[in-house]
Amino acid sequence: MREEKVSFQTVDNVTLRGLFYTPGNSSSSKLPCVVISHGFSAVKEQGLTAVAEYLSSHLPITCLVFDNRGFGESDTRQGAPRLEIDPGVQTSDISDAITYCQTRPEVDADRVGIWGSSFSGANVLWVGAVDRRVKAVVSQAPLMDGWSGFANLLRSDEISGFEADFQKGVLIFFLPLCWEQKFLTFYQDRLARAAGKPPMMIAVVDPNPLNRSAMTTKDSNAAMGGTEERLPTWRNEVTLKR
Repeated sequence: MREEKVSFQTVDNVTLRGLFYTPGNSSSSKLPCVVISHGFSAVKEQGLTAVAEYLSSHLPITCLVFDNRGFGESDTRQGAPRLEIDPGVQTSDISDAITYCQTRPEVDADRVGIWGSSFSGANVLWVGAVDRRVKAVVSQAPLMDGWSGFANLLRSDEISGFEADFQKGVLIFFLPLCWEQKFLTFYQDRLARAAGKPPMMIAVVDPNPLNRSAMTTKDSNAAMGGTEERLPTWRNEVTLKR
């Protein structure tokens, strides 16, 4: 199995970076390819490289693993903030990753599949539905219903209060806000950004479940807590707008 650092351009001229894997005993014939992208805030080294290594070591398959734009080693559009999760942009970038793979001499352009997990599990389902070049889709534990996911992360007695805040315009994404802080509305963030101010940021995880963070479960903290120490390309924050 061979690993190669690669980069490619998106349709809006943003450079995305990743790793391309080729079986060590591959012949001169063209091989299928799997494009692998990550979920909420994660970078490619958080499990995706292991998936690509396994596939390319055990099957005659090439793999592309890449960081979503604004995360890890990938760039973002000039003037746009890093660490912002935009599914519309991410799905377009997956299609651009497919285009890049189709240009590689070892790839059979007619046999390209896509693989996603969690947030990107939903992204690949979308791409598989609209991009006819996709021949196979693997969607692992996809985020399919944001509201249900939000409700599952709260105590049942909290849901009605948070639902009322949603109706008043409060932007909450899978998170209970710290009770000592005032609720931040998406209007405040939009107005600030329109005035040229930096975006509001929120922690991805926090060991204190009462503090504001995007993911508050014990499983989330077990998976993401301390990642900055192990992987310097990962940041424990995302923009409030996502």
